[in-house]
Amino acid sequence: MSANATAKLLNAASPFFSVSSLQAMLNLTRESARTTASRLVRRGILVRVQRDLYALTNSRYSLFSLANALYQPSVIALETALNYWGIIVQVPQTVFSIALSSYRCVADNTEFVYRRVPSALFRFGQVKVEGFFIAEAEKALLDTLYMKSKGLAELLPEDIDMGKLDDELLNYYRRLYPDIVKKMLNEIAEREYEAK
Repeated sequence: MSANATAKLLNAASPFFSVSSLQAMLNLTRESARTTASRLVRRGILVRVQRDLYALTNSRYSLFSLANALYQPSVIALETALNYWGIIVQVPQTVFSIALSSYRCVADNTEFVYRRVPSALFRFGQVKVEGFFIAEAEKALLDTLYMKSKGLAELLPEDIDMGKLDDELLNYYRRLYPDIVKKMLNEIAEREYEAK
């Protein structure tokens, strides 16, 4: 591999490379990209994170940016995002994301779970912070309630700090969710109001 190609890797915006991204970046066939990845691992430039996913050796990256790279497209969401934004205090032991299909894996000694949402619920309410994509707090709450309605999430109303949410944005997003989610959100809001 040329010095120019190595420089491209070292100057890339992301520390992660899939076989497909190596193929596109270095203008290689898929088979050549796999061979190149193996050579780069042997030379100590890349480390294998998972099948067909590599990272620059000694690169510093967060588990959240790794979650985005492991399964695409995906967004940090649900309880993980709620904790990140300070809406709940419990720290999930699993990194939760939403995606267009379900997936689960273990990498870097961490479990990553991707919950499927319909495309209409996937394509909004995302922001990029610190090099990864994450659901806004309001969307993370609605997505978690959506998963709870399907028996795929545990979220106690008393654990939610509604005061940290933007009511206008929450009401704007809630229109897109099924009635069961709106009902659950109303119950949380009523509980919060009664507690004051």
